[in-house]
Amino acid sequence: MNSDRPSPDDGFHVVPIHSDSDNHIHRNSDRQRELILQNSQTSPCCNRDLRNQPQANAVGAAALIFLSGGLHIAWSIGFDSVFAELEVTNHVRICWFIAAIIGALLGGFFSRWFPYKVLMEFCSLLTLTGGIVMAVNGLDLDALLAGRYLNGLANGLAIAPTLAMAGELSVFYKRGTHTSAAEQWPTTIGIFVQIVCSKSWDPQSEFTEEQFQGAMSGVLGGIALLLAFLLSIESPVDLLEQGDEQGAIQALSRLQRPRAVTAETYDQVRDHRTYLQHHRSLGWRQALPALLRLSVMRALYALSLSMVVAFTLAWTSTAVYGESSGPYVLFGFLRLVFSCSGAFALDSLGRKIPLLLGLVISGGLCFGLASRFTGSLLLTLSDSRMALWLLLIFQLFAGLAFAPGSSYLSEAFPRRLKRTCIALCYATEMLVQLLVCQVDLSAFGSDAGYVALYFFSLGGLLLAGFLFCVWYMPETKDTTLLQAQFKFQEFVIPPA
Repeated sequence: MNSDRPSPDDGFHVVPIHSDSDNHIHRNSDRQRELILQNSQTSPCCNRDLRNQPQANAVGAAALIFLSGGLHIAWSIGFDSVFAELEVTNHVRICWFIAAIIGALLGGFFSRWFPYKVLMEFCSLLTLTGGIVMAVNGLDLDALLAGRYLNGLANGLAIAPTLAMAGELSVFYKRGTHTSAAEQWPTTIGIFVQIVCSKSWDPQSEFTEEQFQGAMSGVLGGIALLLAFLLSIESPVDLLEQGDEQGAIQALSRLQRPRAVTAETYDQVRDHRTYLQHHRSLGWRQALPALLRLSVMRALYALSLSMVVAFTLAWTSTAVYGESSGPYVLFGFLRLVFSCSGAFALDSLGRKIPLLLGLVISGGLCFGLASRFTGSLLLTLSDSRMALWLLLIFQLFAGLAFAPGSSYLSEAFPRRLKRTCIALCYATEMLVQLLVCQVDLSAFGSDAGYVALYFFSLGGLLLAGFLFCVWYMPETKDTTLLQAQFKFQEFVIPPA
């Protein structure tokens, strides 16, 4: 519902905008584009949020699935409790990423064949089953492996249809927040919860941390199943494409409070029909520029929170504060705070400002962090303390930099290829995580130069990403999906 038109009572006014430069949009006719902007003087923000709440609720099941996935991602990269009774192999560590890649590719290529509600119910059942398998089997390596495979498959299957749906269900002036709330927030919350649990868990307890993780995943999967059954709404754009105009009208009425079919609803149907007509002729030539950009962004996202980063945190924290859990909790909390606060700003500041600010500062912090590990095999206490605090601040701005990622994925691609492209970007991220997990940490522990090399490389990539985004990432705040997608079709962003 990307071109919703609120009433004047909601504090919005219609501003006609004539685009003379966009030949793609005006290829067949000179048509007028309307953009609804917030009137900051009279806009009742709380009323507007309540009005659009069903749009976020519609993808609530997927958000809980991604929250359980965050638990597993943090466990995979090293935030786990160590117990001697169970030897954790490399296969157990990377199996979640393998399953997520498989699930993403299946979801990206085949999810259009199934209703979104049915797909979310299936993913919820996978999450629930995997959680139960882990929860009832304490020190069973096979059960841990099976549970992690099921959870990774559920997360991979859900990612592409959810982000595609979230963009189509949301009004354009809330699309940034809604898409981030569907993926970024729950994943980061899950990572934070796992970090806290891994450092506060009693290793002598008969109920292991992995069982708790399974119980949490089971509960989240059960609630997600209920939400999928009660609140999932099919995309009005999908229904229009299938020729079900009455179903699209009913879906649009359910996506706002109070439910009503008004002249505005029919106007939205016309906008969605225009969106479909424009996208029928778009293919891989228009998708490739955005696919390359966002694959790079998701790869950097994975490198900013990887097994090497977790290892560096453990190394410096132990050297400075011993066995204290405080630095770990602060690490996860800072990542969570700026990831969520940055997402709140996506519909006010826009996507590009948080992205550029986060990339340039986090890139500079990486160079400062790497410099602490050069010159000697053994770190001094002062170097360890400085490296630790630079790493903590780095997570703050890394969270800000990658907050717009979900929004960009939901709006960058031609509709026919959107799910496939989202799946490929997500698979790239998981592949990077998987490859980093192949690193021999014993070599890192014996030679600080390897840590320096990693962060020098990451800093260089982040600063290169900053320059790349200055010229090649568009600003898509306050645009419809059609307008946003056309901004991604060219490699070089034209001047405003």
